[in-house]
Amino acid sequence: MRSTPTQGGDRARATNVDHADSKQLIEAYLREQPVRATVLGPVYFMENALNLGFSRLGDGLLANPLTPGKPLDQVTVLDIAGMAVYAIEHPAELVGERVDLASDRVTGEEAARILSEVIGRDIPYQQLPLDMVRQWAGDEVATMFESFENNTDFIDIEALRVRFPAVRWHSYADWAQKVDWEWVLAG
Repeated sequence: MRSTPTQGGDRARATNVDHADSKQLIEAYLREQPVRATVLGPVYFMENALNLGFSRLGDGLLANPLTPGKPLDQVTVLDIAGMAVYAIEHPAELVGERVDLASDRVTGEEAARILSEVIGRDIPYQQLPLDMVRQWAGDEVATMFESFENNTDFIDIEALRVRFPAVRWHSYADWAQKVDWEWVLAG
């Protein structure tokens, strides 16, 4: 399987993040099989903000364990679906390839500003202590956010958009504008 610069799934090193390590095992297995495969490698989902218990949007703020100015590559399921459709419709172009997917790169502060504009009220950003994340969500999730905090390896989002212009890529603001926030925040 050919590979583009990667963010995780085709690397052969333990991350101590079980869900990431399991993806490595699956991709290694696929590379050894005589099958035609294309692997889409999504980064952190924009939709994670919809988990009001973790994001605390229901409390009027956006909480995350990353420092306020730390960029984070994010993808929306809308773009994952768009890329999957493209891969199905163009199998010869992508067979044997791994494509890392990111829709946008935003910091916590930028995400909070965008959500404030879209929702129509001030949504401040608050950094969650990793010890709190460890208590709420366990070691695996805390370790994942530690790796995000230390990450300096970002996807070339512009090149991805240029290579696949048929995918209707969404910025964080585009995604946020498609969410029914009244319904989400009522939940």
